[in-house]
Amino acid sequence: MKYFLILIAFFSTLTIAAQESTPSPTDLLLMKEVIERSTGNDLEQALSEFQYKSYENLKITGDPEAITGPGYKKTELRKTIKQTQFFFAEKTSTYLYTDEYGLKEQITGADMPGFNEPVYPIYNINFQSVSAYRKPYIIFDREFINPVSEKGLRNYFYASKQDTVIDGRSVYRLDFQPLKEGHPSALQGSLYIDQETKAIARAVYLNTGDLNVQAVHNFIYREDLGLWFNTERFLSIKKEKDKKELELFGARLQVGTENDNKRKENQEDLYVFLKAINFDLNNKLEQSFGRRGLFKEVTEEAINKPVNYWDSYRDLANNTDDEFASYKEIDSIVVATNVTKKLETLDKFKVGYYPVGFFDIDLKYLIKYNNYEAFRLGIGGTTNGKLFEDWRFGGYVAYGTKDDAFKYNVNAGYRLSKENNTWLSIYRTDDINEFAAETFLTDARVYSLFEPRLVNIPTFYLYREYGLSLQQRLFPSVLSEVSLSRKQIDQTTRYTYQPSDTPFNSYTLTELKVGARWSPYSDFMRTPAGYEETVKGYPVLSGQFTKGFNDVLESDFNYIKVSAKAAYTIAQANKSTTELSIEGHYASGEVPLTHLFHAYPNAPNKDGIFQRFSVAGRRSFETMYFNEFFSDKIAVGQIKHEFAPFKIASFLQPELVLISRYAIGDLTDKQQHINVDFQTLEHGYLESGFELNQLFYGFGLSAAYRYGAYHLPNLEDNISIKFTFYLEL
Repeated sequence: MKYFLILIAFFSTLTIAAQESTPSPTDLLLMKEVIERSTGNDLEQALSEFQYKSYENLKITGDPEAITGPGYKKTELRKTIKQTQFFFAEKTSTYLYTDEYGLKEQITGADMPGFNEPVYPIYNINFQSVSAYRKPYIIFDREFINPVSEKGLRNYFYASKQDTVIDGRSVYRLDFQPLKEGHPSALQGSLYIDQETKAIARAVYLNTGDLNVQAVHNFIYREDLGLWFNTERFLSIKKEKDKKELELFGARLQVGTENDNKRKENQEDLYVFLKAINFDLNNKLEQSFGRRGLFKEVTEEAINKPVNYWDSYRDLANNTDDEFASYKEIDSIVVATNVTKKLETLDKFKVGYYPVGFFDIDLKYLIKYNNYEAFRLGIGGTTNGKLFEDWRFGGYVAYGTKDDAFKYNVNAGYRLSKENNTWLSIYRTDDINEFAAETFLTDARVYSLFEPRLVNIPTFYLYREYGLSLQQRLFPSVLSEVSLSRKQIDQTTRYTYQPSDTPFNSYTLTELKVGARWSPYSDFMRTPAGYEETVKGYPVLSGQFTKGFNDVLESDFNYIKVSAKAAYTIAQANKSTTELSIEGHYASGEVPLTHLFHAYPNAPNKDGIFQRFSVAGRRSFETMYFNEFFSDKIAVGQIKHEFAPFKIASFLQPELVLISRYAIGDLTDKQQHINVDFQTLEHGYLESGFELNQLFYGFGLSAAYRYGAYHLPNLEDNISIKFTFYLEL
């Protein structure tokens, strides 16, 4: 009997617990109705167009190492706080919406006390979703499951509480919390639902732990529209007083240290506090939407507002919350002497430039090493907007210690359109280039302290080129370039091209190239400093067409080439990522080997695994030997899966990456290419391996194995062991 009673009590407890954790059918029905009727309650779905004005201020305090998470945006914020110890920004905006173009924020006033001009990348950070209906809901660039969504129904427990009144209307209070405790993308909080329209009248989102995060949306009811308008947004992220180092959505945050005597003992440790006041909602656009495809736009007039411009807006904020009273004295708190210059230097250094007055020194030309030149010493750069706003002049000069020869480039450009960032440029180059290294005109500039493949490349050709190019941004998401050039090619090897009876060791090529890069799912911002990609979307698509002309400017060959590539990245909530890329090239006509295609080989032509030890590339085949394969039609695919960092210690958080690569190709009329021995790729080439990155100051290790149709008889010839180098600047 005793054990029987214990079993009854046990199962009764389970039943009660299950009842407490099971959503009430009534509450679930209410939530489902809120979601169903959101199409008529969410401004972006209920209205075909609208606009409203907004004032927002943002305060961030933190230690010099406030944020060290990945990505350009957070890095820029960390650099800013590192210089100032305290950051404050305020802005006024007009939000514009149409069904056709979506929602756009036009920043009409921008001020960051202590700075000569705003630190524009700060505007890239999505601190808080502008709408409580947004799916997913964003806090500090981190995606959370919105309880007002179909996905929310599967991840939250809903419980109705005491009804109340907001703006004279009766509302339900509906609390929500995660069904699964500790869910990394779940929130908890309360929704206040209009009993008649089932619209959100107030929303409170919470995320507690080491940091106390609160995001609030307050609404008023517009009788004329029959809609609730979000008039106020708040975001606060506060640290617990007894914590010294915390995790903020993957970025390390240190606020307050034991030796910090500058802080008042009674001052609350506050990391982020944001407040936005929205007003003047109109269901018709009273101004032009402007250029489509822009998520944000900072106007030229926004950065030069007089001091008294902000008074009425600050009063508007203070009238509703006294917490902002101290912000009026922010100018005396922030001391940003020379910070703008330091941020400019750091920003340009990431892409390989070092600014000195009106000239940006190009760090890519300082020193390199390759098999043909040995040490390559040089200097180069380009003028910036401090000299001429619409003109730029640049170039480089380099010297090879082994070939005892100088190389150079000179170029000049004129900006035809500031709106489209259209540049017309002319150039003259005398240099060397790798065999079969096809590049895209619109590829983004990448700077690395190491250029892994360059050290190992055995085969180059000489070229003397002059030409002109037209670069422009057709749309925010489309970057394009057209170039017309003439190249005189000479060999550094015994290679001979013989498409007919006449052999060619030297030849002239006249080419027209048209290229474009399209990022259809990215968000873009335009500022007086140019365009910025605020949210990188995938896929990213690139295409290029090349036409070689015979007998134009004394050219020798007639041909066409078509190239395309696509990249896609999937980011998971557990901080792992999967990257997929595919690239294809096709050539037809009389094309010498120097201008055909390879699959980015990166294995030195040496015996022994450790004799081939070098630096692994980002997209290269580590087990494929140089000059082993050439193609006039080729497709290359790669898949990489990067696991979340392993937190062994604060200084040791290695990253494991699994990689597989595949290439297939062919070559017509192989016999036309003389004095060079190579294979074709019609059977398909496979390699797989892994990288263990960030073991020591950006260095790591990689290993890859070659298998399939082109597996070599000697086992060690199929294996590559190298080190990796990934350093975030």
